[in-house]
Amino acid sequence: MLIMLPPSEGKTAPAEGSPLDLSMVDPFADDLRDLRTSVLDELVAVSARADALDILGVGQRIQPQVEANTLLWNSPTAPAYEVYSGVLYEAGKLNELGAVYSPRESFRVLVQSALFGLVDLKSRIPSYRLSMDTRLPQLGPLASLWKNRLDTLMPELSHHQIIVDCRSGAYIKAWPGLRGEHDLIRVSAVRDRGGKRSVVSHSAKRYRGMLAGALMKHAQALSESLDGVLEIAHSLAEEEDFLGVEMRDKRNYLELVLVTK
Repeated sequence: MLIMLPPSEGKTAPAEGSPLDLSMVDPFADDLRDLRTSVLDELVAVSARADALDILGVGQRIQPQVEANTLLWNSPTAPAYEVYSGVLYEAGKLNELGAVYSPRESFRVLVQSALFGLVDLKSRIPSYRLSMDTRLPQLGPLASLWKNRLDTLMPELSHHQIIVDCRSGAYIKAWPGLRGEHDLIRVSAVRDRGGKRSVVSHSAKRYRGMLAGALMKHAQALSESLDGVLEIAHSLAEEEDFLGVEMRDKRNYLELVLVTK
């Protein structure tokens, strides 16, 4: 099973730790080293410019994080599960689960990153500020940049029968078009109020995080099948404010819908 996560805008900057070593950033450490270096170098340069906030699409309150980007090559690193700290990661308790998570052939958790392309939850990275919808002056749109490169590499991961996609927005655009013997499951949430349904947007991060955390928690006993994923999802519905779980067959993927109150 492969679980795909988005990064979080909110990050916890490591107080100490070794500097970034791209040879230790999985997956595809060798294959992505040159492109990761190029993105890092341009982000460092752009973050030092007077128009850095405009290029990166952030407000004045984010300026300290943008200034910190200029030191990325020498900033302390920590495992990705400690650095990413937004709603999804907190809801799934991924900081705790990451400490005991061990990547293996049958189960991996990868974060789609604007800076690194893909990052295993165990890889050591610095805190950074960069969104996938950013267009860098030299390298261009990051979603297209990573999609074009990852499209040649991701078949190596297509042996996973089940891919649980907890991403949204610009990060889905960077999906490298996996083809193979697998089921791609995208996770969404809707709110049901007296039979009238509405799409859950921000809170969907919370529910995706809860599902990802539950899958990680039960990874050892989890069967790599649709039934296995549904069983975990239904167990969440019993504990939280869920009304049920639905699976919808879309054109190119399956949609797992968490129905909430």
